[in-house]
Amino acid sequence: MIEQIAIGGYDNNFSYFIGDNARNVAVVDPSNVSFLIELLEQEGLTPKMVLVTHSHFDHTDGVKELCSHYGIPVYAHKNARERLEITDSMIVPIEDNEELRIGDLRVKVMHTPGHIDDAVCYYVSKEHSWDDTPRLITGDTLFVGRCGRADFDESDIKDFYKSLQRIKKLPDNTEIYPGHDYGQDPVSTIKHEKKHNKHLKCESFKEFEKKMI
Repeated sequence: MIEQIAIGGYDNNFSYFIGDNARNVAVVDPSNVSFLIELLEQEGLTPKMVLVTHSHFDHTDGVKELCSHYGIPVYAHKNARERLEITDSMIVPIEDNEELRIGDLRVKVMHTPGHIDDAVCYYVSKEHSWDDTPRLITGDTLFVGRCGRADFDESDIKDFYKSLQRIKKLPDNTEIYPGHDYGQDPVSTIKHEKKHNKHLKCESFKEFEKKMI
């Protein structure tokens, strides 16, 4: 199961619950923690871990509180380790292509640097999906209609282009779950984005670089 939660705030953030049929879940990019705890309890969900897509504050400001409340670890790319304001023993560093288990659900880590060097996406393949539909939680790497910024100190526009090219190779029916509600719809697909997303449509790095200016 996956549940998209509109956190709102100044930048229309999304958090997510993702988990298995036994209602064991990971909480992705937590914020507004009291609201998330209320939802978890109302829906009878058991949080097993926190996942972060990258270390920017608007995606991690609820990590410490949620991890402390439930006594659960946070999984983040190894480059994010020193940027998270949480006890080091609660952080589980992850790497590209690593497989995580949320109860019986298998989730693949895709390191997608560009927006920031610790950015990752979380991929559930058709084979491991609860309904045969592949899904990708993209954080600020890919939004509906465009991609994230590449003007931070830890950004790299060349890496960003490579990351998006990698995402384009996923099955067309892969559903995209972004970190912010910036598009016409809150969820999209690879097929739709390859046709309509101005950054995913780029056929060369030079074209991508021009559209990122």
